[in-house]
Amino acid sequence: MSPSRRRTRGGYRPPRKRSEVMTAAAAVVGVLVVTAALIWFLRPHHSSPSSNTPVSVPQATLPTESTAPPTPASQP
Repeated sequence: MSPSRRRTRGGYRPPRKRSEVMTAAAAVVGVLVVTAALIWFLRPHHSSPSSNTPVSVPQATLPTESTAPPTPASQP
């Protein structure tokens, strides 16, 4: 009986071209560099004063006793 002409799963595949491998490797390195740069440049900066309130939020002033409206118990 003659052997089957069908190829097996582990059949020979010609190697990839060196230029394709280098292009893929350069693309991977480029993506990693761009990702690292974006993470570095978009990180939060801690060089500002250690204030917990942002500068754009106005500070509330508490009313003092002289400016507070009279309460029902204090009216005659």
